[in-house]
Amino acid sequence: MRVAMLRQAGEVVIEEAPMLAPSAGEVLIEVAYAGVCGSDLHSFEGTHPFRQPPVVLGHEVAGTIAALGEGVTGLTVGQAVTVMPYTHCGVCAQCRLGRTNTCLNKVVPGLGGWQGTFAEYFVSRAEIVYPLDQIGLRRGVLAEPLAVGVHAARRGLVGPGTRALVLGGGTIGLFTALAAHLAGAESVALTDLSPHNLALARVLGADDVYDASDAGLVPRVRSDYLDGFDVVFLASAAKATVAQALALARRGGRIVIIALFAGAVPLVLSALTVNELDLVGTQIYTDEDFRTALSYLAAAPHAHDGVITHELPLEQAQEALALMLRRDEPVVKVLLRP
Repeated sequence: MRVAMLRQAGEVVIEEAPMLAPSAGEVLIEVAYAGVCGSDLHSFEGTHPFRQPPVVLGHEVAGTIAALGEGVTGLTVGQAVTVMPYTHCGVCAQCRLGRTNTCLNKVVPGLGGWQGTFAEYFVSRAEIVYPLDQIGLRRGVLAEPLAVGVHAARRGLVGPGTRALVLGGGTIGLFTALAAHLAGAESVALTDLSPHNLALARVLGADDVYDASDAGLVPRVRSDYLDGFDVVFLASAAKATVAQALALARRGGRIVIIALFAGAVPLVLSALTVNELDLVGTQIYTDEDFRTALSYLAAAPHAHDGVITHELPLEQAQEALALMLRRDEPVVKVLLRP
């Protein structure tokens, strides 16, 4: 079978690999779509903290079941599915608290011998395989990034009456805005550099959008939201967003950090104290978040189509990653088709 192998930073090669076979409790999936994520870009650039070459990248997937391992029930060959791409141990302190997303022994694709989704076939534990019967494959591949937004909104305590601001309108920022909207937020605002992404944010439920390159961004947003926001999501790793979040969160509000920042960032701790702000991290998602994301996709069959801006064959995996890095044209979600 063909795989897109990251041989070294900046170099992806299409190679033939041994055909996978599902062990007991596993499912073999023929990949229809694999989404390209920001973490794949970190690996491509050589900056990912643990996913290092040689490795088959990718963890966002939708496909059809090609074979079932021994003992797998509730799934059928030919069924359209997606995968919540991590396994947890179930016995560590985090798992016992129900925080499977922060499991101390978590394994993700590209780690621990688990091949990624940039391939013709992908193997997964059956318990993290989810049917896409009413969603379809092309939309189903969006479940994973949408689940990140769902979990972030939950960490931000978004609900009826909440005023939410998302700083950064990439795929995760857009889906965080959507999740906040669907969770009942009173208003959702979003900032980004791309006019395309700002227009898309409105389609996904944002009430107000702002050009992040505006030198007067903070006072402009403040003039529209005099009391600030109940929750501000950092969905961009641009260091300037940290000060923006502190300036735009209301007193007693919450700042949720989604983005992975490279290196140290300036943080005025006294602003947290004086304004009694909660500073909260968010780490991927749980089963509950993933199921919620699937329900959102099923409820609005075409509302998310604009997020997918490019589809390329697996052979162009190198170009897909380079395209996302260059951003010389509107790019949100790029899909690979094996």
